[in-house]
Amino acid sequence: FFDAAASIVSFNNSGSGTGLRASSAPSIKQRDAGEEKPADEADGSQLSSDQKVPSSLALDEGDTAVPGASAAAAATEDTDKRAEGEDEEEQSMDAKDLTALSGYSVPVKIRTTLPEITKGGPSLNLWSVIKGAIGKDLSKISVPVFFNEPTSFLQRFTEDMEYCDLLEIATLMPRSEDRTLFVAGFAMSNYASTFGRIAKPFNPLLGETYEYVRRDKKYRALSEQVEHHPPISACWVEGKNYVYHADTNIKSKFNGGSLTVVPTGVCHVELKLPLEFLERDEEKTAGKPAQAARINEKEGYFIEHYTWNKLTTNVNGIMLASFWIEHVGDLDVRNHRTGDHTRITFMQSNWMGKNKFRVTGEALNRRGDKVYDVAGDWTSKLVARPVGGSADQDAEDIAPPAQMDESNTANEAVRYSATNWLQVPRKPFVLWKVNPRQTKGNTYHLTTYAMSLNDRPKELEPYLCPTDSRFRPDQRAMETGEYETADAEKSRLENKQRATRRRREQGELAAWKPRWFVKTHDEDSGETYWRFTDEYWAEREEAAKKQSKAIEESAGRQPVDSLTIWNNVEDIF
Repeated sequence: FFDAAASIVSFNNSGSGTGLRASSAPSIKQRDAGEEKPADEADGSQLSSDQKVPSSLALDEGDTAVPGASAAAAATEDTDKRAEGEDEEEQSMDAKDLTALSGYSVPVKIRTTLPEITKGGPSLNLWSVIKGAIGKDLSKISVPVFFNEPTSFLQRFTEDMEYCDLLEIATLMPRSEDRTLFVAGFAMSNYASTFGRIAKPFNPLLGETYEYVRRDKKYRALSEQVEHHPPISACWVEGKNYVYHADTNIKSKFNGGSLTVVPTGVCHVELKLPLEFLERDEEKTAGKPAQAARINEKEGYFIEHYTWNKLTTNVNGIMLASFWIEHVGDLDVRNHRTGDHTRITFMQSNWMGKNKFRVTGEALNRRGDKVYDVAGDWTSKLVARPVGGSADQDAEDIAPPAQMDESNTANEAVRYSATNWLQVPRKPFVLWKVNPRQTKGNTYHLTTYAMSLNDRPKELEPYLCPTDSRFRPDQRAMETGEYETADAEKSRLENKQRATRRRREQGELAAWKPRWFVKTHDEDSGETYWRFTDEYWAEREEAAKKQSKAIEESAGRQPVDSLTIWNNVEDIF
């Protein structure tokens, strides 16, 4: 139970990643702001309508992941092809809508409610569970299913994307300190969904996955449970002009009155920005950046890489059965290219409740000058006030351009940013505001966004990976209020996982290896992280072709068992 109060917030605890680092690929270069482009590259900064944009920003040391190939081989092969101009098919795929996948239709249908539960929850003696947990690492304690909510931790991880619009708005800002501020707003928004939620998500099984695709927001997300001891989940999100990725390992301890959750890992955002931003006066007069820009001349963009660490979280009021969550510490968001830095401090309340949910902060530019003060509550709203501006004015909302979501591909989004840039007002403005949360029938106090995560519509089901969290029988039973079934299924799955682990230890099965992620190193943060191999979506579409053919041949009556058409995927449920 308490290990998942850790889970309540641990989706906010992430591991590292890189974007277009100093690549050996001919099309990727480094250049300081304002540096003249060589004559033979002058046309590279202007995107024509037929230029192609890579589908992922996650290139390490010039590597591009190619389905079915090793990372090293993929990097060599892709670099050679790009240098010779031979990879036309690959490039054409790069310019396509990443979210145009089998099973996801337009117009988009998003579930906004949970199935109605007509019977009350089970009775349980709270003390009988917590008395054995005092002083222990809660990740090693198995508790009854009745303390769960009907989501997986992998789905909780995906909840970080509820306020992804902040990342898209950041790509429209010519000033780097403004972009850093909005990325910090996104980082802070990740905590809003934890308010009022004290039930734990289901701990993922080793090898469990979860995909989430939003055609309206133009991003796709994939998470996998990559390790079990300690439990580590990795998440990778590709938007049309950004990448967000993270992996998490948490440590938690129950002292009898409260639960303390200490995350490890680093969160990463990579923005794809138009080269025109480097030529603007805002960049040229801002001062020398910390790094040379990582540039793709051919595609007309450069990359900014941001990182931050997650906060310590306390779950209070356990002995009084009056739970409330408090996040404590500094959320430091750094722009590694420029040196801009935004710090948001989550204040700790006193015994009378003063400063409960309160946050304050400041944004510094690359010279170290404070440019914004930040204040608000992580449960409701965050306001930024420009230094030197009027403090008496009411904060105004920043409305993103109406056409912001109409770009379908990366190259369209980059071109849009170049000509539709935003200037932050020189007066107080709302950096972030919480989305409304419905109360009727909301047994688990989920956000409306979270209610969509476990939805498994019939048209999508045949195309999901068989390890997807939506297929967990215990979680599905919990969602419909079948608590005894959920508890029995949870025990069955845990026993099956233990049996599989014993067979691996005895040499009957091959050693465990994550299917969709590999561990590597990030130069900017100095941390290791789990990098997405880029294979999942290609494998998914290959399986979808086989599935679609089977459905057609059976006149829509008999889909094929997904385990028979996905390569190297285990039966974990």
